[in-house]
Amino acid sequence: MYRGYVRLLDVTSNLFTMFRWNNKPTIMRTNEAENAFVSSHFAMLMSELSKDSGIAIEEEKLYERIVLKELPKCVLSDISVDTKNLIRELAPVKWEQVYETAVEEILGYVHSSRREQFSDSLFRARDESTEGRIIAAADLMSARLEAEIHARFFPDHFSQPIQSLAERTSHFSDFTPYSLLKQATWLESYEASLLVLLRSVRWNRINRNVKTTVAGHSFYVSIIAFVLACMENDAGNHLNIIEVTKRALLHDISESLTGDIITPTKKKVTGFDEVISKVEEKMLDTELFSKMPKALVLALRERSLNPFAGNEGELVRCADMMAAVIECLLEGRTGNSQTEFRVAFDSLLDQLGRSSFESVRYVADLFRWGLNWAGKPSP
Repeated sequence: MYRGYVRLLDVTSNLFTMFRWNNKPTIMRTNEAENAFVSSHFAMLMSELSKDSGIAIEEEKLYERIVLKELPKCVLSDISVDTKNLIRELAPVKWEQVYETAVEEILGYVHSSRREQFSDSLFRARDESTEGRIIAAADLMSARLEAEIHARFFPDHFSQPIQSLAERTSHFSDFTPYSLLKQATWLESYEASLLVLLRSVRWNRINRNVKTTVAGHSFYVSIIAFVLACMENDAGNHLNIIEVTKRALLHDISESLTGDIITPTKKKVTGFDEVISKVEEKMLDTELFSKMPKALVLALRERSLNPFAGNEGELVRCADMMAAVIECLLEGRTGNSQTEFRVAFDSLLDQLGRSSFESVRYVADLFRWGLNWAGKPSP
């Protein structure tokens, strides 16, 4: 019934290998998953800041779009913004047709009961609704953050993109969610935390063929968690998709301060993981939350410090492990023969196979039997 979702999760792993600004010299490489992670946080912050301003925001629609809007890129591959805009200018109908074919391919992996919902989010992700404008503004902020970093070393190559992004961003100057975020005195500190996660490589003690960062991993976890929540809800086990997505996006934010401390290290000595939790709480409160308004701290703090709490949190924990399974698969497919990845692959699937969620057990079985270690998914 849901076999296509497993193929969808496999296809969306392309976000790890599609790099941005390929036609320019850059000081750091960012992939589409990493960029989407930064954009999603800007969108989340805009949404939370707007709650006391009287602006009506449909959170479920917003978070569906945050998660799903990147999926067509997995089919279209990497087309730069400048090239895309020129294609739209010279042949708008052709671009629409190309985009429609990409969406249709993605929808082919989606269960029939969800296709209309997915289609609406994919085609209207950046429309003129409040939710669409938040996403459009967040995307521009993320792109501009990248461009300004590259411009420090390659100013001649990035002066035009920065000017273009500034002009496009100016259209949101009177948009309250955007102006509230841009005026925030703590925004620079939050951006600094996001940039750390863009450079924090996972599995760092082992050689990798397809390197993933904490930022890219976190966005991929949000996709997996969203898909699993859809499957659970369709089976009658109601989960709050908004809560699932927020916890997925925030589940590793503490690592921007503590670094990526791997689970085996946390478990080396009894009680050491509790010490790490206290350190995370102290550092987040001091370095990040102390600078934010109380309402925003209430929205972010518990989800950041206890992301796996409750049913929604437990599903995010499963999505976190499932993302690691796919990272192991990527290494196997690209010829990485280190035994650590195969051992981790089997261990993680064993844990997922004991989950209380039917969707998790189902997907884990398909990963084990429907995906070859060094091959592609079976049809």
